[in-house]
Amino acid sequence: MILLLIILLTLSVSAQDFKSDIEKYLNQRLNGFDKIEYSVLNDLKQNNYVIDYNRELKIKGNIAYLPIKFSDNDKWANSILTLQLKLYKQVPVASREIQRKEKIDDNFYTLQSVDVSSLKSRVVELSDLEKSLRAKMIIKQGEVITQDLVEETPVIHSGSKVVAECIKGSVVVSTEAIARQDGKMNQIIDVLTSSNELLKAKVINSQKVLIE
Repeated sequence: MILLLIILLTLSVSAQDFKSDIEKYLNQRLNGFDKIEYSVLNDLKQNNYVIDYNRELKIKGNIAYLPIKFSDNDKWANSILTLQLKLYKQVPVASREIQRKEKIDDNFYTLQSVDVSSLKSRVVELSDLEKSLRAKMIIKQGEVITQDLVEETPVIHSGSKVVAECIKGSVVVSTEAIARQDGKMNQIIDVLTSSNELLKAKVINSQKVLIE
């Protein structure tokens, strides 16, 4: 009976040590997160596992494939431990519903620690939010602001009056025009000149385009 208790205690300590090794390994390999949680999806039948540091950790979505070794009849064999991850990080979350084409500023979101492991698109970085961004589609209240939901705010809007310049050698000809599309810096858009010509022009700034 005493021997059985010693064996059980030894196995429990060994399993606990291995769990601690996994936590340290994940924190080293996946830095930049507030908190990392995991659960083992394999049916573990051995207790003599060790992490194989010579092989790479692979991650797909919220699933991680951890390279390990285990002892089998005094021989070490390679295996993979499948982990389900939860990766928490401070990210911008919409504090109210943001309408399509609405410019996003710091009143529209709060920073929250959220599990980002299952997100299909990368989270918008705070440095990007400091730039001029707008909603590409409706962003629901409580939704993480990801890159597929936003776009750069155009400097010229469809219907705006602009000066269209055409450069021929040393001669510059200017005319008034109407933007027929939203346009970002250096983007090619359609403009309608005062003589009703529909032309392609490059956006130079919020008031000027260059006819190609």
